[in-house]
Amino acid sequence: MIIKHLSSLLTVALLSMTAGISAVSAQELGITAFYGDKALGRVVVMDVDNMTFKAEVYTQGIDPYPVDQAGKLDKVYAITRGSNSIDVIDSNTLEPLGLIDLEHYPRSSEAYNESLGLQLVTGVDKPMATLIDVNTDKAVASVGINEIFSVSDYGGSNATGHPFWFDQNKFALIDRPNRMIHMYAVAKGKKNGQIRTRLLSSVPTPTAVHHFVNRDSRDNIYYALSEGSPQEGISPSVLKYSLKRGKLNFIAEVALARDNIYEMGSHHADMHPDGIHMYIGSTEGNTYVLNTKKMNIIKRIEVGLGAGHTTFVPERNIAIVTNHKDTYVSIIDTKSHTLIKNVTVSGPQINGAILQSHSSFVHPDMNFFYAFATDNGIFYELNLETLEVSRTVETGGTPLQGVYMCQGDGCENLM
Repeated sequence: MIIKHLSSLLTVALLSMTAGISAVSAQELGITAFYGDKALGRVVVMDVDNMTFKAEVYTQGIDPYPVDQAGKLDKVYAITRGSNSIDVIDSNTLEPLGLIDLEHYPRSSEAYNESLGLQLVTGVDKPMATLIDVNTDKAVASVGINEIFSVSDYGGSNATGHPFWFDQNKFALIDRPNRMIHMYAVAKGKKNGQIRTRLLSSVPTPTAVHHFVNRDSRDNIYYALSEGSPQEGISPSVLKYSLKRGKLNFIAEVALARDNIYEMGSHHADMHPDGIHMYIGSTEGNTYVLNTKKMNIIKRIEVGLGAGHTTFVPERNIAIVTNHKDTYVSIIDTKSHTLIKNVTVSGPQINGAILQSHSSFVHPDMNFFYAFATDNGIFYELNLETLEVSRTVETGGTPLQGVYMCQGDGCENLM
């Protein structure tokens, strides 16, 4: 059954490989993907342009999960969620550059402050966050509670949500076990360059929060995703805040649904290119469309189990919904907010991991979408013209989450 399915995927890929190669070659930009693979304790490195498994780098730390670029430099941080450290890897030579020691296990580190040269990394086991100087790869400040907590809400055991910068001198610490969001100020000393932090405000949340939604926040309005608590009958919801005079102020909350809450749990929300609507996936298999101006749910789209991340392709007026617990992605018409089709990208679960990766990438020519069928260990290319899988590469393991970097000519504004 599994072999037959993988063979059919490869057959589809081979049939359109000639067209795919010619299109990609014309736009070859030296794009490389780095994914953490905790099953095999390594970072998987993919040559995206040529669709080849380039290399694997085994980490010193345990359980590599996300991989993030270190600022805008030619190195990556392998976030090893089972160790009090981060592996640093040269993204060109793929040589290990050492470890960054932490007071907590790391969760994620994708939030970079270019003005201060600081990367924000949040904790897995403790509701803590650490600031890292990307030039020295040293931890320069930590905040939060240096204690281990358990989490009962939907979304797993992580003690924090994703790291987030409000602006050049304020960042968020999402405290999941205590259902709180803390906002800190950070400043660099003019004489000695020492980093100082200060707690500005704290706000309670209905359930644990997963992340703040990335958007243009020059209006000082921010949206956070509350994951929900099925066992308590609390629906996932979107929380709206304003930032005024150094304080985070609650404005409004909208629940995704009122019925079947015990089946729900939300993993990710993404802003529509129109700046008004937001797509929010929920584990029971729906994507909810929110009007952020009126703060009401205007539509529910049936997609796949474990609906999570939504990747928008504004040039084509489509979005790709990643269904972490299903074998297909769902393609949405972003003008009408309707399902176009489901595209199979994975076989059934065989390794006990999520079926689809947390990270994906749309090629700058807007012709291809890339991601991993995580549990099956297959990197795939989805042709956005035909809406079919065009090429696949088998890597084994279970690559989960990572970063795409461009190292060729003309990459200045790509990533």
